Amino acid sequence: MSNRSRRDAASRAEARRRARSASQDAELEPTDDESSAAANSRRAAPQGGFLQRIFPPAPPLRGKPDPLAGFGYQGRWPRLVSTLYLLRQHPLPWIAAGVLFGLCYLIMFRPGTQLLYSIASILSFVVLIAAGWIGWQRPWAFGLAASVFGYLLFLVIGLPTGWIEVPPSAPISSVAISLTLSGLFQAVIGVVAGFYGGYLRRRMAEPRPGTPQRRRR
Repeated sequence: MSNRSRRDAASRAEARRRARSASQDAELEPTDDESSAAANSRRAAPQGGFLQRIFPPAPPLRGKPDPLAGFGYQGRWPRLVSTLYLLRQHPLPWIAAGVLFGLCYLIMFRPGTQLLYSIASILSFVVLIAAGWIGWQRPWAFGLAASVFGYLLFLVIGLPTGWIEVPPSAPISSVAISLTLSGLFQAVIGVVAGFYGGYLRRRMAEPRPGTPQRRRR
């Protein structure tokens, strides 16, 4: 075989080798869907502090109208006024949850078995989560309103009827301070539970990326 024939054969072998290498690289290259899914996964990955690791960012609910579409306040406290506006526009979620929360709280103060106390305690937290779930417009505010309304209902029913046992010798000031601190604690629980209810709803409504498909050869 002449030198020219050897060079031609070597050139054809090199061309075939490069073609196979390019084909393998094309198979391993991610498709547009795969690249998009990877980018979304990186964006959705929890970064930052401890709270972001517990509650990764969740997108707002899709297909829901703007809850503040008819709100035209331009004053000094827009956040506070808009929260009161949303609670006034949608009173049923936090009122219904507040009634259930107050009843559960009354059951917790009624002498009975430990099982009944545990069930009422769990239900009281669940109804606050439900208030945030339904009140997607501002979940923490709906949980707060439900807990405050329920606690006031608990006081209105429990104190006059003697359901809440107050020692006769206890000073009124100490009783008032105790009930106030308990109410503040319930308000904090309402904020946390309402926020979690709204967050859980957004996370469950978040579309899950499909399984990426390999490009056909």
